[in-house]
Amino acid sequence: MSNLNLSVVILSYNTKDVTGRCLAKALAAKEYCEKKLKNKVEVIVLDNASADGSALAIKKDFPKVKLIAQKENLGFAKGNNLVMQKIKNPFILLLNSDCYLQEESLYKAIAYFRVNLNCDVLGARLNYASGLLQPSAGSLPNILNIIFWILGLSLLPFFNMIVSPFHPKEKKYFAKAHKTGWIMGAFFMLKKKVYDVTGGFDENFFMHMEEVEWCKRIWQKGYKIWYVPQVEVVHLHGASTNFDLNASFSNELKGIKYYLKKHYGVYYFILKPVLILGLILRMIAFSLLRKNKRARVYLEGLKAI
Repeated sequence: MSNLNLSVVILSYNTKDVTGRCLAKALAAKEYCEKKLKNKVEVIVLDNASADGSALAIKKDFPKVKLIAQKENLGFAKGNNLVMQKIKNPFILLLNSDCYLQEESLYKAIAYFRVNLNCDVLGARLNYASGLLQPSAGSLPNILNIIFWILGLSLLPFFNMIVSPFHPKEKKYFAKAHKTGWIMGAFFMLKKKVYDVTGGFDENFFMHMEEVEWCKRIWQKGYKIWYVPQVEVVHLHGASTNFDLNASFSNELKGIKYYLKKHYGVYYFILKPVLILGLILRMIAFSLLRKNKRARVYLEGLKAI
């Protein structure tokens, strides 16, 4: 594998300060990677019509960055697809604007591709700002593990022996490199040929679950997805989307609904009553615990399915 050139793609939307810190870290990682591997790394930012002066700040403070300033917010899926289709380099990293690379992050990721030819898509270990692990990979959703997840059964170790969890929480799942069903889109590195063959994100998703659905099609085409904890980044989780728990969970449920209808057809309508039951049980449980804010999250979730 002689050509190790990489394009780093960052979407920005009203996160001027956070994006600035992200770019400073990304450029430091770029320099380190180029020095170690003698490759070329470009950093591209697509600004999704930010109203906080993000585009002007990037143009002024980071002249080495390629800036694409949109006049409308394209969302995560469409925005990334727009950039990826124009890239010529053999490797692409999709990086959230609230992710901070370590100096060696890009080098370690590209080096892993070089030694593991069976790796086509790579996800990193994501850490919260506190340093704690952020779960960021899991098994692809199916009828059974979605039932276990919505009913809370996947939190019990016994049930995880029966079915591979959609949202694993156990630390051992994230302890070493292994193949995985999906990785989080906050750090999503891939060979360009994977995009060329699979067509990228389904643009019917605006936000949430789009990377999981793409991972499904990536596996269907015979490519391999790896979770590699040797590559670490800090993910502020939500800073790039002005995080709102109600909206986030509702959007995830909408994404799950679309995913299941697309890949499982009529079985979604069999599953829907279980989803409703699970949300009602969660709402009752958190109400009894006097955690009314969390209970309202599940009430809003009912509207999404």
